[in-house]
Amino acid sequence: MGHKNPDTDAICSAVGYAALLQVQGYPDAVATRQGPVRRETAYILDRFHLPVPLLVTDVRPRVRDIMTAPPITVHRDTPLYEAGQILQQHGMGSVPVVDDEGRLCGVTSVEDFARAFIQDLDLNELDRVSLHLDNVLRTLGGRALVRARQRELVNRVMVGAMEVASMLRRIEPGILLVIGDRTDAQLAAIRLGVGALVVTGDIPVAEEVVELARARDVTLIAVPHHTYTTVRLIHLSTPVHHVMHGDVPTCYPDDPVDVARDFLRGSVAGRSVVVVDKDGRVAGIVRRTDLLKPVHRQLMLVDHNERGQAVDGIEEAEVLGVVDHHRVADFQTSTPPFMRLEPLGSTSTIVAKLFHEAGVAVPPPIAGALLGGILADTLLFRGPTTTPDDRRVAGMLAEAARVDIDAYGGEILELASDISDRTAEQLLSADLKDFSAENCLFGIGMIETTNSAAVLSRRDELLAAMANLRAHDYTSVLFGIVDIMRRRTTILIEGHAQDVAATFDTALVDGNTVELPGILSRKKNIVPLLGVLARRITAS
Repeated sequence: MGHKNPDTDAICSAVGYAALLQVQGYPDAVATRQGPVRRETAYILDRFHLPVPLLVTDVRPRVRDIMTAPPITVHRDTPLYEAGQILQQHGMGSVPVVDDEGRLCGVTSVEDFARAFIQDLDLNELDRVSLHLDNVLRTLGGRALVRARQRELVNRVMVGAMEVASMLRRIEPGILLVIGDRTDAQLAAIRLGVGALVVTGDIPVAEEVVELARARDVTLIAVPHHTYTTVRLIHLSTPVHHVMHGDVPTCYPDDPVDVARDFLRGSVAGRSVVVVDKDGRVAGIVRRTDLLKPVHRQLMLVDHNERGQAVDGIEEAEVLGVVDHHRVADFQTSTPPFMRLEPLGSTSTIVAKLFHEAGVAVPPPIAGALLGGILADTLLFRGPTTTPDDRRVAGMLAEAARVDIDAYGGEILELASDISDRTAEQLLSADLKDFSAENCLFGIGMIETTNSAAVLSRRDELLAAMANLRAHDYTSVLFGIVDIMRRRTTILIEGHAQDVAATFDTALVDGNTVELPGILSRKKNIVPLLGVLARRITAS
């Protein structure tokens, strides 16, 4: 992964190093980026048929990293008996309830079971049960000797344990009657219009009872259980959606883990949080124990090592290594990383050298990308940080990629110089880096161009954008316009312009500009002076 506001070298060195790591035993190594791809960078990737690196702007652990997936769920029509068995078998305190499409309807828990039965202790409600014939059959494990085609069940259960005359006085049409092997009582109940008759004890039912049930359209079920068990199971045949709670805290797979953690700290979520996708389908579940899972993204940093340029959340990641050509700044790791830093013109040069040292041939597409990174960062070898190593390695890569260095480099620089479709804010932020020195924060943007006049014609726009940026706690904002052909650098200044000019030992032009001879490098000619500038500002 390269730095924020990635330039061509940051992207191409990431692509190249990921390819090397894959050969060296890291098959899951993937090139990533922290921002949009520049026009010239896109040209390089497209020319060599390389995919654009994955956009990653935050490496904090995500919910998908710790959630249990696929989760155990129950359908909204599942009988309480089956839902309870699932809770018991898996040692779960709760389980998500879903519809036919897998979308979340609610959650049911052990507490919901207890609440449902406690609320039903009203003597006038004890015989009321939400009856669904399919659920009754599933829960009882019974045989439907007759299944009514049109009759609806009334949500009431009665046990026929009394004399026939007494029983008939209490029976209501449509109810479910649980009864033993009393043929006279069975026939009488059917004639009175019960909705369903459940015969217990696994006892054969008389054929005349079966025939009458069929004639009167009454459901007749034979079950192997005794009466008490049968009644309990009928109560547990209620669909789970009758007892679930629908006000459920949820999060998405890409949410930071802290979102789930905050829910679990509260009293609403209980012991788990349901993870859903954008369509509301259950994707996973996070329990409190899941928060204990150690999750750290593993990163290899290229073309930077400063905290201000690193990806958000890097403090929660494991940095395995750094390949860079910049100064070492405010950089800390939890474990010793692999470090490869050289004072070269491009990080892509270092990556190419790592290929050579490992005895791995650079594939032609990767060679083309790394060469592009070198040519862009060294300004076709015109930049002040260019070294003989950059030239030597570039020659080797050009041979492997079968390209002409001058023609290829010219195309890259020409694309980089075209600003016709970019706003002032985009020009400023495209290669903006933050630097801290002596408690001062500096924002330094750069653009290398073969047409500085086109950039300077938008001077007022750029200064306005710089003023807006400085309002975000910057001490000063500098924007360097490097004219590759004329070998001159113009720096626009927002904030403490006089101190900046004095630090560069030159005079201000038009109150907020300095003109300097030569092609300046941010890392070589500007950043080393920031400490002096900060002290000058503090003293003024």
